[in-house]
Amino acid sequence: MIGGSTTDKTSVQKTVEIIQETMELQQWAATQNGVFEDQTAIVPVILFPNASNTLSTNADALLFMTLLNSNSTKYLIKEQLKSTKYIFDNNIETISTAYLIFEPGMKVGEVGDAELIKKTDLETSIAYSRLAKYFNFKILYLEAGSGANLPISEEIISSSKKEFDGLLFVGGGIKTPEQAKKASLAGADWIVTGNLTESFNDYNQLKTKLKLLIDEIKN
Repeated sequence: MIGGSTTDKTSVQKTVEIIQETMELQQWAATQNGVFEDQTAIVPVILFPNASNTLSTNADALLFMTLLNSNSTKYLIKEQLKSTKYIFDNNIETISTAYLIFEPGMKVGEVGDAELIKKTDLETSIAYSRLAKYFNFKILYLEAGSGANLPISEEIISSSKKEFDGLLFVGGGIKTPEQAKKASLAGADWIVTGNLTESFNDYNQLKTKLKLLIDEIKN
């Protein structure tokens, strides 16, 4: 997923292009030894936009989100409305996504003018999960904010999973394999760890860290 609270159209477009070119080169290299001649899978690049002007025609799809607990109509409906012509003209696949921001919220909570859900407020999180279900969203995304000191609790995750029929994304504050494992066992279908990726300058160190996270979840 490509996006962020403060991205702009140029950086998004360039990032998408670089990632897709890199994946295509890796796929080509994998076929040269004769072992992976039938390999056709390419990981899709999905936009996680912060506004209608940060879309890219090169992406495979986008999370078409509404920030359910925003106090601003901008993030509830207005940015989505602005983007419809661009999406239609460029035939971009959309994935309807309900976005919820929990304490501490961090930058995304500030930018999105979110009425933050308290970490222990099970009743409110259940109500929002049911709302997402009744609107027939495909994804419910629970966010504590990039750089949060602690992730969303297992109780919140498990109750949301019980109430919502679609895919459950969980992000913010997940820094260790143990935290990732707990989120997965509680019901998270996808775990988002954007800050973890940004914290490494060395590719091999990042690869090792991600492998530890993935292995912990799988085991």
